[in-house]
Amino acid sequence: MQNILITGANRGIGFELTRQFLKDDSQIFATCRAPVRANVLNDLAREQPDRVTALQLDVNNKASIEGALAAVAGKIDALDLLINNAGIGGDEGGRIMGKLTATEVSHVMATNAVAPLIVTQAFRDLLKKSDNPRVVMISSGMGSLQRAGGSSYAYRMSKAAMNMAARVLAFDSAMAGITTITVNPGWVQTDMGGPSASLKPETSGSALRALINRLTPADNGRFFQYDGSELPW
Repeated sequence: MQNILITGANRGIGFELTRQFLKDDSQIFATCRAPVRANVLNDLAREQPDRVTALQLDVNNKASIEGALAAVAGKIDALDLLINNAGIGGDEGGRIMGKLTATEVSHVMATNAVAPLIVTQAFRDLLKKSDNPRVVMISSGMGSLQRAGGSSYAYRMSKAAMNMAARVLAFDSAMAGITTITVNPGWVQTDMGGPSASLKPETSGSALRALINRLTPADNGRFFQYDGSELPW
């Protein structure tokens, strides 16, 4: 059995990844800011009480991170997979030239780039106890410098910064033995991606699960497309 923690698991890609990994022999800690309002996640946890634990985790809150770590460490001896999926797109204060605000840009950067790094740091010791520890950063094609376009400043900046965090983690001796990658899930029909997106959640989620399950230490520090192809930084 592999033990998995997924942030932002109440909807979208995070929820779909929770569903997908139930197809394996996995125990999943599915986290979100407000589990009491996460109806579909709670339904899944009730259906699979021995395999899914809905857990409160605000990735921007130190006490919440510490509480989640204590809850997970109280149930398992080692964490095999951490999926840093929680993220936000931001409002027009982070998207549109002429309406940008330092507050909104900083908020998006903190949530999408800083928080995954701090969460990874918190769970590092538990990951190191695994025989096959992996950290997966759910990024975006918009985080590739070679694919930059206009608008969405904060989101693009935050995902590029997340990508760099993953690269640094991959080559940090303090993370030795832990395979860290970043991956673009594609344009998915979620609340963030919208109904016009080209991929259904189950299509992206199934491909992501297959990619993650075949990761080896040789993949450390790479930037993947959901289908396993490699993306430019």
